[in-house]
Amino acid sequence: MLEKVGYSFSQYQINLTESHQSGKTSTPGTAIAMAKSLGLAEENIESIRDPKIQREELKIPEQSLNRHAYHRIEISDHQSCSINMETKVLGGSPYAEGVRQIIIAVSNNTLEKRFYQVTEFIDKGWI
Repeated sequence: MLEKVGYSFSQYQINLTESHQSGKTSTPGTAIAMAKSLGLAEENIESIRDPKIQREELKIPEQSLNRHAYHRIEISDHQSCSINMETKVLGGSPYAEGVRQIIIAVSNNTLEKRFYQVTEFIDKGWI
């Protein structure tokens, strides 16, 4: 969705926060893709790895602190209107289910020998 309409919010104040388990050292790819779609510089992404903040402010359940993905987008006109979107993936089972759906899509469709974005599978109705 952001990839298709994110540019529409370029004149607004945009804040993007992401959180993952404290041991995550890789680049937060989903947050970077979101930022790119919104025209937000990568260095403006707020990353949170502190379990206390994750638990108390972001409301990540204790049992999910070691495996979660959280993203919050806040878009504001600086006055009276705002849009907030939050995503939470808690635990490992959503990741496993996503991989299962991708495997089914790959096995049920003829693919070219190239790199595919998951969003392309979604756009085609494969997952």
